[in-house]
Amino acid sequence: MSGDNRVTVEIFGRRFELRASEASERVEELARFVDQRMHQLADVSPHVDTAKLAVLVALNIADELFRELEKEPGTRSEQFRQRVDGLVARLDEVLAPS
Repeated sequence: MSGDNRVTVEIFGRRFELRASEASERVEELARFVDQRMHQLADVSPHVDTAKLAVLVALNIADELFRELEKEPGTRSEQFRQRVDGLVARLDEVLAPS
């Protein structure tokens, strides 16, 4: 979506007013994800201050992203193709005349 949207989100009890080029629903979804991750980590480490918690969550998310990017090229698309092929074969079996 082009243009700037103003979106207010809440992450870990703090409200943030953001400008984004994405649809507000997407920004809200991302904020819920970050909020959930911060709460999960806070449950495990309740005495960590908010700034450190935010950095730890960012590092965890970055690690997940890097691991996904480091996968062999085509791995995900190949897995998807195999799943689709399997589903098509199952449909062929079900729809085949008796």
